[in-house]
Amino acid sequence: MKKFDYIIAGQGLAGTVLAFQLRRKGKSVYVIDRHRESTSSKIAPGVYNPMVLKRFTPCWKVEDLLEPLYNLIKNFEEAFNESVHTPLKLWRKFHSVQEQNLWLEKSEKVRLTPFMNPSFIANPHKDIIAEFGFGEVTNSGRVQLSKVISLLKKQLEIEDCFLNEDFDFKALDLSSAAVVYKSVSADKIVFCEGHRLTENPFFNYLPLIKTKGELITVALKGLQIRELIKSNISVLPLGDDVYKVGATFNWEDIDENCTAQAKEELLDKLKELVNVSPKLVKQEAGLRPTVKDRRALLGAHPKYDNVIVFNGLGTRGLLISPYLSLQLIDFMEQGISLDPEVDIKRYENEMPC
Repeated sequence: MKKFDYIIAGQGLAGTVLAFQLRRKGKSVYVIDRHRESTSSKIAPGVYNPMVLKRFTPCWKVEDLLEPLYNLIKNFEEAFNESVHTPLKLWRKFHSVQEQNLWLEKSEKVRLTPFMNPSFIANPHKDIIAEFGFGEVTNSGRVQLSKVISLLKKQLEIEDCFLNEDFDFKALDLSSAAVVYKSVSADKIVFCEGHRLTENPFFNYLPLIKTKGELITVALKGLQIRELIKSNISVLPLGDDVYKVGATFNWEDIDENCTAQAKEELLDKLKELVNVSPKLVKQEAGLRPTVKDRRALLGAHPKYDNVIVFNGLGTRGLLISPYLSLQLIDFMEQGISLDPEVDIKRYENEMPC
């Protein structure tokens, strides 16, 4: 039987970040995940920014998030000798004079000064519809999440530390001090299954919701923009006048199939922003794991202290996952308490008897 420090079930964003951080700390990990082309982590644009742009407010714990994120990116690129990160200019379109005034007001706040250019940017693009111009967010960027996931998966496969299958709960044995899964033994198991946590017998009591998101990739010949434009949709330049546009939010349709309705919704919103006729390149759909209180799910099962969850990262998963993964490692390795806002203890009363 092969022995590891940790078994990690799921290798989306959460599982990838946690596995990489644990390995950097000298811990051995064994990852179990069924490889799928279309998952929320793999199709996500991989963009991070430190602000909630709907109301021009700072992200949760923003002061604590950026350093762990930049350290993770640096360490990952050095470990694999690959570039996965691109700094981005992020421009938030103003829809009114009132939004311009609010931007000026918020840019003077101490917490927001590092992230907001107080000067308005007049629209320099003839084919972008932006009468009131833009506000620029600093400290934004993009990480190629699909590449990050693939690089780590290949390395784990080389080291015989990866099993490409859906997790089989019937094969999990918790009867001894160790966690045993088929021919693998570990001190602890961490479930990072994304939306599939709803089917996990240990953690399906947690209020995780499947939220469907769809994106389209389009060619917009002659648009020639390099900035990420945020309006009621996002338009992310991928190069060669190809752009990723999204995303939709659907709480009722929870399969992973693309829909004509979402495509038309995105194309209609795109027409309100650009004067170039789009050529559809592809459409993608995925299910995001979101939580009713908009906070992540971290911690140990109430009855099994070696069964852990790391989930519910939501739309800001890239920004918060490096910080939260380090907090979870401190909890698992040293018993340091988790932040109560993300600790699953807040939902203990919802666990069935």
